Amino acid sequence: MQSTVVPELYFAGEVLDIDGITGGFNFQAAWTTGHIAGLLKN
Repeated sequence: MQSTVVPELYFAGEVLDIDGITGGFNFQAAWTTGHIAGLLKN
């Protein structure tokens, strides 16, 4: 989830374009990737 172009830039949630089985917004992926990105920054 870290940018390969800009150091210490992390992407999370809908920016990642994760296709969930629900077809629309995948809230669990957004929450999980946001949490992981926050942990990586610390």
